[in-house]
This record gives sequence, C-alpha cells and structure tokens, in this order.
Amino acid sequence: MNLNPVSDCEKLFILEAASQKIRLDGRKRDEYRPLKIEFGLDWGNCLVTLGCTRVFAQVSCEIYQPNNSRPNEGVLQISAELAGDDKLNDLTKINQVLERFYKDSKCIDLEALCIIAEEKVWKIKVDLSVLNMDGNTLGCCSIATLAALMHFRHPDVMSTGEKVIVYSSSERDPIPLSLHHHPVIVNFAIFEKYDFIILDPSFLEDKVCDNKLSICFNNHREMCGVDIEGCASLSQDLLMNCSNQAASMAIKLVDKIKSAIKIDIENRSSKSVKGLEPAVSEDNGLKLCLSDKFNFIGPSNRENKIEETDEKMDADQEVVKITDGTAFTTSHNNLQQIKDVKQNKQNDDLIVIDPESSESSSSDESVEVVSHYKLDDIRPVIGKYVVSDDENSDTGTIILD
Repeated sequence: MNLNPVSDCEKLFILEAASQKIRLDGRKRDEYRPLKIEFGLDWGNCLVTLGCTRVFAQVSCEIYQPNNSRPNEGVLQISAELAGDDKLNDLTKINQVLERFYKDSKCIDLEALCIIAEEKVWKIKVDLSVLNMDGNTLGCCSIATLAALMHFRHPDVMSTGEKVIVYSSSERDPIPLSLHHHPVIVNFAIFEKYDFIILDPSFLEDKVCDNKLSICFNNHREMCGVDIEGCASLSQDLLMNCSNQAASMAIKLVDKIKSAIKIDIENRSSKSVKGLEPAVSEDNGLKLCLSDKFNFIGPSNRENKIEETDEKMDADQEVVKITDGTAFTTSHNNLQQIKDVKQNKQNDDLIVIDPESSESSSSDESVEVVSHYKLDDIRPVIGKYVVSDDENSDTGTIILD
C-alpha cells in the first residue's frame, strides 16, 4: 500500500506520458485492469481484487428499531475503513459517495426488510476493509459492495404477534436481499491540458490528474449518480462520452459479478467451497519450501550466499534461507542422500550404518547405542540423529553426531 506523497519527478513523468497519450502500465485509455471476485464461506463475505487494489466486504444483519420517519422500512448502512491503521488515510469521501449512490438510487427494497411495522426491521450493514490501495479505490469498493449485497442471505423470521422467531439456516433456508437494480461506480481520471481521459486510473494517475469523475450506472444503462472532484471544467460532450463508456462498463461489471455468484452457488450445492483462505495465501506468497524460502539461521560471522530461485516473488515478500553447515541443512542433506540410494538400489533390505554413534555415546552407560537399523524400522531416522526408545527409560534419548 503506497500512501507516500507523489514526488515532483513522478508527476512530471506521468504528465509527459499523458501528453503522449500513454499510460504507465501500457493499458489503453478505456481498458480496465483484471478483476477477480471471490466469496468466503459465509454469505455476504466477498474479496474483490482490481489490479493491485484489494477490498474485502462483509455484510451482516440485525433486528433493529426503525426510524420514526419511515417505520416500515429497513436500514442500510455502509462503512469503509483502511485495514491496519485507519489514521493514515481518510475514507470519509468514499463512505459518503457509496451511501448516497446506493441509498438514493433505492436499489434495495427496504420495505421487504420490515418484520413488524414501527417495531422491528432488519438493519443491513456493509463493512468494507481496504486491504491495498493502488488506484480506483472507490470503484473497487463499489464492486465489493454490490457483490456482497447480491451474495448475502439473511435468516428467515416469523412473527406470532407477541414474539419474533428467527430460524437458523438448518431449519429454514436463508433469504436473499431484494434488489431492484444493480448500480456500480465507474471512475475516470481527466488530464484537461492534454485532453486525455482514462478509465480505471492507477494510484499515480489518480494523484496527478486534474479531475476525477465518478459515474454510477446500473445494468439497465440508467444513471444513478455523478460525483466530480477537482478543478477542471467539464464540457457537455466530455460528460456524454464518459457516460456512454461508464454505462457499457457497468453492464460488463454486473455480468461479471453475477457469473461469480452463480459459480459460488454451484460450488456450495456440491459442497466444494474453499473460502477465501486459499486465495489470500496464494496472492501473498505464503508457500514455504525447504530449499527456497527460509531465514538465515546459523553463525553470524559466516558468509551467507543467496541462491537464485525460479519462483517469482513480490518485492515486499520476505526471502528466507538456511545457512550451510547448520544442523538443519546437514539433516536435510543426509535424508536426501538416503532417499537417492534407496531409489537406486533394488534390494529392499538396505541398512544405514552410523559408526560415529557408538563413539559419541561410549562414555555414557545409560544411553542405548543403536549402531545400525533398516529404513523401515520403527525407530525414526532424522539424518544422523538416532532416537532411542529404551523400554527402561521414561523418555527417548537422542544421540547427536
């Protein structure tokens, strides 16, 4: 997450590229970054990745007392925050735009959330956590909000007059939200001096541009709201051009969300839902390999040589290695040699002899010496380490090299 201010050199470089109608990442002016939508194990949990911008959305519900002005309508609340230290950046602007677009457009049937008029209604709360900001954060939050609301299911309830019964998912199937339409926000960055308008701006483009234009469209090509931020003057032709692009892009984004939800529902019916843990582990590169990624362990005065790895890793990923000559590497190399010999030999009765074990333990009579053993013996073999399981001893004895 890059929250540092943009330097003058970066500004000049981006402006020079804009003057030549070139984007830093090589995209076309109306090209969107790769979009990935994944759902968690619970209804309403969604992780949206737009390029390097990542937003996690979670929808929850609770029984709430309605407002006096609208006693038969439910409540929708949207809040966005920066994961980690929310003091680094203020997301109040995003909260205001999202609530205005989604509430004023009346995309959710709030009357369907009423349980008992003037007494009890459902309160739907959308919590957004911005995991990484790399441009178009508002657009990514909008996609995550819509995907989470379309995916969410609230428990079924029944009112008996005196009390309200809330059924669990095992008793009755949860009920999806009633959505009239599906609004989504499309962002533009405008460089007025060079007459250059780009779709889905990156972090640097978003910081350097003269004006930011956010247009909300639904899948019926109906405009739900417009937000303008900046000091540039926008002509009517420019707004019409951006509106046509936003309407076309909104249809594609809504279709992408619907297809992702359809796949998730099919996986749930076949009980093959993996959740968000595999996606987060894969994206963050949390896979460890003995010979590839370990921290340096061993004497500090030994020169540590870093070997090149075939696996591509992010710049901020920690590279971990083990120094040669330590007990861990010696044990690992011995195990590999034993496996190689075992594969080359046709005789299954291969015996591994450790002649140094008798010398290292000859002075101690209480230690049982194991001079040789088979690979399929019950005693565990760990390189040159021999674990003794003497019946007369309470604990095993480890004979080291």
